[in-house]
Amino acid sequence: MSYIFKNLAETAKRINSYLNNRNVNSKIKVARSFSEIKALEVFTSDNLATFFGENLIRCTIEDLTPTEERKISGTYKAKLCTLTSNVAGCKVGEKFFVVNIFSDKGSVKTKDLTPEKFNLVNRTFKTLEEIDNAVIVGVSNNTKIPANIKIFLTELYNSVANNKLKTEKIKLSQKTVKLLNEIKPADLQAIGKDFGEVLSLRWYISQPFAKGWTECYFSSISNEALVDYVVRIKKGTKIINKNISAKFEAGAAPSINAIINNISKAYKNPTVNEKKVIDVLLALSVKTSTTSVKILEVMKTLNNPGYVALKKIIGNQNFLIGDIQTYIEKLIKNVKNTQDRVNIFNQTFKPVFTALNKAPDDKSLQSVFDEPSYKKYYSLILSPMGYALVDYMNSQEIFQTVLNSISRTLDTEQVYLRFSNGTLEFKVKLFQDSNFKFAYGANAKDSNNTGIKFSMEKK
Repeated sequence: MSYIFKNLAETAKRINSYLNNRNVNSKIKVARSFSEIKALEVFTSDNLATFFGENLIRCTIEDLTPTEERKISGTYKAKLCTLTSNVAGCKVGEKFFVVNIFSDKGSVKTKDLTPEKFNLVNRTFKTLEEIDNAVIVGVSNNTKIPANIKIFLTELYNSVANNKLKTEKIKLSQKTVKLLNEIKPADLQAIGKDFGEVLSLRWYISQPFAKGWTECYFSSISNEALVDYVVRIKKGTKIINKNISAKFEAGAAPSINAIINNISKAYKNPTVNEKKVIDVLLALSVKTSTTSVKILEVMKTLNNPGYVALKKIIGNQNFLIGDIQTYIEKLIKNVKNTQDRVNIFNQTFKPVFTALNKAPDDKSLQSVFDEPSYKKYYSLILSPMGYALVDYMNSQEIFQTVLNSISRTLDTEQVYLRFSNGTLEFKVKLFQDSNFKFAYGANAKDSNNTGIKFSMEKK
């Protein structure tokens, strides 16, 4: 996150006071594990554009990356707002984070709207008519999604299929916009993330850069590393495969495993320092280990000050995750009061958190130590350690050079999709033209719920 958090926090506070004076229920949320990050927290069933408009706050609303979102909230979506008019003592151009904690469960389940569910995989399409017919029939025959979702999917797809222009923005009909506004937020996320792959492919093959396409197909494995669909284009006597990754809004960060096989392409004869970084990447990509085990092993290899401080506390030169768990269990064994448990934990591991410049958030500590026992006490140490590891790697030029060199060898394009002011917006980004950063998004209660990943930086 390359933001001036102090300034964003001050703007959020002024907007919060302004809303409270209008009798609107809002407050300031302090980000978990990152106390310097503060966001405006609101509760509204409307979309944020409508909410701010009704309260005379003119602003643009941008997506954040999944990693940025998780730093602010592990449960709700966070956005970045930029004021376009003066309000509440704030000036045009000032920014603030906002989180809408309204929760409305959707009617479709995870993966209900992927290409597999519409019988679109294990098939090759050679004409627009072929793929258009297959999609419409696939949506119609899907018996697991509600009628209103089916109608919306059909209208969305037709909006893309009927477009004949070279454009990144497709204007939606009034009927489609009306349907969109009636879709629950959770369902809209599922539509964008999963059915977005279908919309993305159809838009891609309609654009000039796909001129001469001969066939296209969806990846046969859901969540296949980086590639969601392939478009084959004939150029002269050659057939070129375009590997495309479809992303909704900011998109999820790919796993380190997605680039490991390309190390040899970027580094035939790595230097000693390059080899050290490559070894770290290989350690982070081991499929048989948990994220926590991998983080601990890498921090040991780097002789990180946080690891050194933890080793001193545990009192074991070759300690493992289980040793951390056992140590914490013994530490609080005879302490019954929740706050006393939190205090003794913080006091004991203060040298570690000071060295890492990261610590678990108070809410997670209270939640964990309020339970009689917890199977993942170690996460309270390993989650901050994971964030510290990512910060370290992103601050070291050699780590950045190696990550970017390997990532840019991937013959992959990313197509980003989002809904914006009555339009569908698409944007293509090439891996070889992009910069990348390491990312991590686990919470303090479970350091294993996501791995160390890498994400494409915004331009």
